[in-house]
Amino acid sequence: MTEKIPNTRELVVAITEGNNLEAVALARRLLDHGLDLETVVEEGLTKALESLSDKCGNDQFSLLEILLAGRAMMDVMEQVVSKHVCFSTLAMGKEQPVFVIGTIKGDMHDLGKNIVSMMLKVAGYRVIDLGKDVEPAKFIETAAAEQARYIGISSLITTTIPYVKEVKHLAVQEGMSDVKVLAGGAALRQAEPEQLNVDFVAQNVFHLLGYLKEEDEAKR
Repeated sequence: MTEKIPNTRELVVAITEGNNLEAVALARRLLDHGLDLETVVEEGLTKALESLSDKCGNDQFSLLEILLAGRAMMDVMEQVVSKHVCFSTLAMGKEQPVFVIGTIKGDMHDLGKNIVSMMLKVAGYRVIDLGKDVEPAKFIETAAAEQARYIGISSLITTTIPYVKEVKHLAVQEGMSDVKVLAGGAALRQAEPEQLNVDFVAQNVFHLLGYLKEEDEAKR
């Protein structure tokens, strides 16, 4: 009997339902059947995130549901996605560039930020994850203490944009204008860098990794 070829919609359902074993198995099968990694992440993990965000906005979720979905998503990242990232195309120098990341003040979402953190670690960065609801000044304090090359700001809520704008201003004020401030997330990716007072706005994690690769190669 011919094995049924899975599709990304099945992966979305497995993640949102918190079925981590099935989600991991489906992700592996999708890659084994020739689907590229970016499509698995964008059409599987990212779509699952969007589905969860919609439920959060409509109060159609329970905390347990979110926790189980988060576990399923991170299992897929750790057990499948991280095994298929091509290190040769990413930043793998002698020194690990430091990347400070967090969800900005006023936003408690962190599933998307966690995916980005995992991909950055796989790509060879030393990631300092500040968590969620992070004060703008905390990004700067940590970047200074850790001698970070990058600061990454995540948000799914448009009301946080004034806080996003503060980060680069504080960096310049502290003499850290060489630290690149990057932004991403549903609330931010439609904006231009100038509107957010940042150096780069990422449409997704692969867009971010492409930018970082160019930046790191330029510094060598």
